[in-house]
Amino acid sequence: MAVFPGTAGTTGLSGTIGMTGTATDTGELGIRLPTGPAIAGILPPGPRLPAPAAQVWAADPRLWSWGAWHAGEVRTAAAERARVVAVGQCLAGSARMQDDLRRSAHDGNWERLTRWPGAYLLLVLEHGGRFTAFTDPAGQFPLYYARCNGRTVVSTRATVVAAVTGREQTPDTLALAAHLVCPAVPELLGTRTAFTGVHRLGPGEALQVDSTTNAVTRSAYASPAPDADARMDDTAARLRDSLRQAVTLRVRDAPRITCDFSGGLDSTSLAFLAAQAAEEPLDAFVYHHPGAPAGDLEHAVRYARASAAVRLHRTVGGDASLPYAALSARGRPDQPDPSTAVIARLRCRLTHVASRGGGVHLTGEGGDALLTAPPSHLGEVAAGRAVRRLARDALALGRLRRVAPAGITRQAVRLARTPIERALHDLTARLEQPLAHPPQWLDAIAWWPPPGPEASWLTTRVRRDLAELAVERAGQVRREGPGPGPGTRAALVELHGSADLHSQLVDVARPFGVWPQAPFLDGAVVRAAMSLPTPGKADPFTVKPLLRAALAGEVPDAVLDRRTKGAYAAEDYRGVRRAAADLRVRLARSPLADLGIVEPARIVADLDAAVHGFAAPFAALNRLLGLDVWLDGLGTAGEAP
Repeated sequence: MAVFPGTAGTTGLSGTIGMTGTATDTGELGIRLPTGPAIAGILPPGPRLPAPAAQVWAADPRLWSWGAWHAGEVRTAAAERARVVAVGQCLAGSARMQDDLRRSAHDGNWERLTRWPGAYLLLVLEHGGRFTAFTDPAGQFPLYYARCNGRTVVSTRATVVAAVTGREQTPDTLALAAHLVCPAVPELLGTRTAFTGVHRLGPGEALQVDSTTNAVTRSAYASPAPDADARMDDTAARLRDSLRQAVTLRVRDAPRITCDFSGGLDSTSLAFLAAQAAEEPLDAFVYHHPGAPAGDLEHAVRYARASAAVRLHRTVGGDASLPYAALSARGRPDQPDPSTAVIARLRCRLTHVASRGGGVHLTGEGGDALLTAPPSHLGEVAAGRAVRRLARDALALGRLRRVAPAGITRQAVRLARTPIERALHDLTARLEQPLAHPPQWLDAIAWWPPPGPEASWLTTRVRRDLAELAVERAGQVRREGPGPGPGTRAALVELHGSADLHSQLVDVARPFGVWPQAPFLDGAVVRAAMSLPTPGKADPFTVKPLLRAALAGEVPDAVLDRRTKGAYAAEDYRGVRRAAADLRVRLARSPLADLGIVEPARIVADLDAAVHGFAAPFAALNRLLGLDVWLDGLGTAGEAP
């Protein structure tokens, strides 16, 4: 299997797809396809899509592909009764793909095909007319869909579904507002996206479309869940094996591979695993801004010196790479992208990686979500009536966080007694009376951190609409029955957020000939790490104990002993001061205000506070700018809510 960047390829048995071109007509649908590579389907088959779209299989008009894919990013296989397409990073050998497809076509067990190594979206087309899609457990490779004129349109890009169904100029204003102030409460939106009427298939879910009856069903098939009987040593062994396989397969198949090397636990551990599997020294990269150091460089340099198999390169930032610089350089993402705020830094880093040849580039994205227990895990400890454990951890965390242990205990017990539907009702009050400061660590011992100052940016009408939506969702959650505990739920939300960010990074990196890949987001890795109950990953005295247990002896002890993380707040403040004038102009004409979602004056007040060095909701500001740039690309402000 080839996984290096490329633009030429073939479609066929266990093959790859690689197409290029620009639209030269608008096809029978009278549309122009959005830019960027995509897979799309019209079920049952309808009018042809415009050039350069081509059918994935000449004999099957249901599925189309276009764009400059990385070679190996789209793989296909065909059997007598079915065909499959794997979109993303499917690392299975061609023979295994073919054998498993034959077995699944015979017994109907399509989930077998979701257990191949790697991370990918799986599309199954049965000869009888049924189409089934399976998303990966982390949600890195989503599928978007909508119903239109008796047909179901599906695609790997929301913009494609919106264009084909005539929804490209209709943003979902309530979804945009929820994305801004409640990103940790996905229950609010369910399947909704930034486009009205365009839905998203969630992580570990399946979508089935029967072309004969036009029936559409959506179900969960592989949501990673903790195993109450899982033990640390067994889970660590599974994690070690799955990580080693994820890295080794990529090194084996990629003619060119590089890696992040921040000096943190996640990316640095992956780099050492890759260096062990590589036949020559691994080019690794650490970012450093001399005027606003994050604290990573000294660690990265020290760890790299310990191994001749790692060749460290410093990517030096400057004023041009600060946050909020060159926002227009992002172009239009498929969905709103919070990392738009740091697009200049991303481009700086990608330019340096590309200068060393590009290719597959490993990142540590997803490691924090899988390996760190969120504060809400204490609610699960309290719910399990582990009184001694709760008292011990509250005392240790109180000293570490400079918070009263009694306050930690009260929060944990309150969380254990609060069902999620009640938390959704409580959210309505929080929307009306948001915190005056960004949420603190203690606030996160909850189903989700409460909305911060950014909630006051919303207009009164939108806050009311969000509150009504929260009440509606509370009733729905109650009917669906109990889900994961608060710690597990928070970890999954963070995992899905990491997958979204990495998916956006892949798009940003395409023009550079760089293919970022995150082994921590692979299906087998996610299943292994999530099998350990969240409290089992918590130790006030050890950073990421599960990773330490898994990679002891594989990675230098010094790497696993690091207790700090890179801190980029200095760059945030430096960047916001430098870009303040441009940001004020952008906010004054923001399409979010035209849509009636925000009051710009309130945002400017928080912006001015940040310029003067006061605590500021940078994460919310980044989400707002991601929305703003996305709406700019939409070409219209749409209709107010």
